[in-house]
Amino acid sequence: MAKWVVSTLGLVLFLSGHQAMAEGKVEQVQAAVKKACSKDLANDEALRQVKNLFLSCVPGDKVDVDGCKVPCLKENSGAVVGQ
Repeated sequence: MAKWVVSTLGLVLFLSGHQAMAEGKVEQVQAAVKKACSKDLANDEALRQVKNLFLSCVPGDKVDVDGCKVPCLKENSGAVVGQ
């Protein structure tokens, strides 16, 4: 029983920490759209754009977000995710 409680608590803490990291990226996407286009982007749409603006773009290029061109937020083109 105690192992189950500890495992469950550990899983909850892990998932809440993962969510906190995603929220930081969402806020960065919202700030970039606000700066580039003077538009407010909803949280759910900003979350969908995290991949486009941080992972699949080329640094220096612009990404179309809701009809607006936003600079890629990836810091360098040599970055490998997960390593």
